Amino acid sequence: MKRPALRYRASIVATVGLAIVWMMLWGELTLGAAVFGVLVALLIQIVFPLPDVPELESFRPIGFARLVLVTLGGLVVSSFQVAAKVLAFWRPTRNAIIRVPLRSQSPFITVITAELASLVPGSVAVDADAGWVLLHVFDASTPAAIEHARAKVRSTEATVLRAFGTAEDRALLRLPAPGTEQAPAPRPAPDTEEER
Repeated sequence: MKRPALRYRASIVATVGLAIVWMMLWGELTLGAAVFGVLVALLIQIVFPLPDVPELESFRPIGFARLVLVTLGGLVVSSFQVAAKVLAFWRPTRNAIIRVPLRSQSPFITVITAELASLVPGSVAVDADAGWVLLHVFDASTPAAIEHARAKVRSTEATVLRAFGTAEDRALLRLPAPGTEQAPAPRPAPDTEEER
C-alpha cells in the first residue's frame, strides 16, 4: 500500500479542535488560554504533520449521523442475535473466515468499514487492504448466512461512503457491489426447428 503524502499545512478544524482540548485541559475559558491553545495547535500540526486524507475534506454531517445511528442499531440487534446463538448450545454454530470485496479502493474507507464490522458483535476483521476485508464471522452455518454477513459489510461500506466518501467514491454506490453481479440467465433450449 502506498504511503500517503504528509500535509504541511494547518487545518482550521484541527486547530479549533486542538485549541478546545487545550482549554479543557487547563480548565480555563480565558482569552490567554485560547490564544495559547491556538499557538500550540499550530505548532503540533507543523511539527507532527498528518497525511493528507481527502475523505475528511468531504465529510457530511447528515451522513455521519446516519452512520452513528445505523451502527448503534446494529450493535443492539447483533448483541441479541449473538446471545441467542450462544445460549442455544444444543445447536452448534459454524464459524468461517470470508473475504468481502468492497466498492472503494480507498484505504480510509476500507479501515473505517473494517473497524465498524468488528465493532458489531458477530464478526471480527482479520485483515484488510484497499478494496477488500477479511472477516471472521460467528454464524456461517449456511450459504445464506455467509451471504448475509457479506451484505452487512457492503451495507456498512455504503453508509461509510455516504458519510466520508469523495464524489468518485459516492458514484460507486450506483454500481452493483463487487461479488454481487449476476451471471446472465441461460437461454432456454429451442422448442422448434425454426428457433434452432
